[in-house]
Amino acid sequence: MRVVHLADEPYDSGLTQYALRAAEGLAKRGHVCGFWGLAGAPPLEAARRAGLETFGFRHPWLELPTLRRALADFRADVLVAHTGSAHVLGAALCARGETALVRVRGDSRPLKRRPGARLLWGRTRALVCANEAIRAEFAALFPDLPVPASVVYEGLEDRGAPTPPPGGSPVFGIVARLDPVKGHAVLLDAFARAARALPDARLTVVGRPENVTSLELVERAARLGVGDRVTFEGHVPDPDDYMRRCHVGVVSSTGSEAVSRAAVEWMAAARPLVATRVGCLPEYVDDGRTGRLVRPDDAEALAAALVELGSDPLLRERWGRAARARYESLFTAARFLDETEKTLHDALHGVPSR
Repeated sequence: MRVVHLADEPYDSGLTQYALRAAEGLAKRGHVCGFWGLAGAPPLEAARRAGLETFGFRHPWLELPTLRRALADFRADVLVAHTGSAHVLGAALCARGETALVRVRGDSRPLKRRPGARLLWGRTRALVCANEAIRAEFAALFPDLPVPASVVYEGLEDRGAPTPPPGGSPVFGIVARLDPVKGHAVLLDAFARAARALPDARLTVVGRPENVTSLELVERAARLGVGDRVTFEGHVPDPDDYMRRCHVGVVSSTGSEAVSRAAVEWMAAARPLVATRVGCLPEYVDDGRTGRLVRPDDAEALAAALVELGSDPLLRERWGRAARARYESLFTAARFLDETEKTLHDALHGVPSR
């Protein structure tokens, strides 16, 4: 297949990472993949570094004739729109029906029924949802639309057999950009509570500052009396080594999480996960088997989960093995690409919903 991925986000995000992994993976399987987006934006530059054929634009509606010519020159079989604005633009580009339009939705923002929605979806061959909650939301909002909708979980390459966690006192870890939505403040509050029952426990924080500075979190940890037990590593190119030094992974987000690369990485590393009930996380974590789910923004509940796993090495080991098995069953790169490939093929050839 010849596939154009259209992702017009101006910044790097889980949504654009999903798009890039799909494009890179399909290209490695022999498909011809292009990646189109905002000129100079990080997603387009990342696609270029990955060796994908890229096309940048600044004002797509003013450049519509140029984009149509580029699509014709590319001879695209499928155009995959990864944002709402890309979906509308894609419908205009695919108006003649020569290229199949597929919408991928990996966005935690609520789906809305806007004017013209029936026309837009009437030109759309398929919807790919990053999690089941998105598919259910679509079905409830558009029960009468005959658009095939499937769930394709983002997958990651297997780094090989996981290493056992180190011995000694429990180490919890979080890998996430420093942003209020990631819940670092709540996690620090919870860790301070858990520390009363786990006097030797430690917390490792990995992630680049975004809307919260490292200094703010360092000061908060000090005020809570756990400053000497929390390590802030900042941004690291590859967090895998840090994850393997931890006994338990944490995703403490207060919202968002349409996809969660970190959750999949913790599972692949055979680490149990404490996560909040937001976005995709209730689908990723099998509560009571691969980890523990808690209410978002609830330090007391989060602390209880930390104590539960921090005080029981056998439970950590058992849930860690189950987390690895869940990764192998649902979240490998091979499965992600198999399902993406099949969905695009079905859309191109008019195969009805599964």
